[in-house]
Amino acid sequence: MQEIVTKVLEAEKEAEQRIQEARSKAGEIRAQADQELQGKLEQAREQAARRSQEIVEQARSQAQAEYEKTLQQSQEENELFFEKHEEQIDRAAEAVVQLITTPEWSS
Repeated sequence: MQEIVTKVLEAEKEAEQRIQEARSKAGEIRAQADQELQGKLEQAREQAARRSQEIVEQARSQAQAEYEKTLQQSQEENELFFEKHEEQIDRAAEAVVQLITTPEWSS
């Protein structure tokens, strides 16, 4: 009977030791998983930041291109307007010069 009790106690002790080893191993696995997770999260953050920067740069580039296109178009429209109305502008300028240079009493 004593022998059975001893074997049971030894089995319980061995089981407790295995449980402790399993807990220890589980803790190591958890720590390793946490470390890997942190690494992956950092990579994801860096990738998201790079992508965000790319999107901002692309938007900035598109806005600059649109600005330059609009500016060029406005300049062309202005030149066309002045070319089309050159005679009228010249007549208006002559009229203004005439008004400024003619004394009031001579009219």
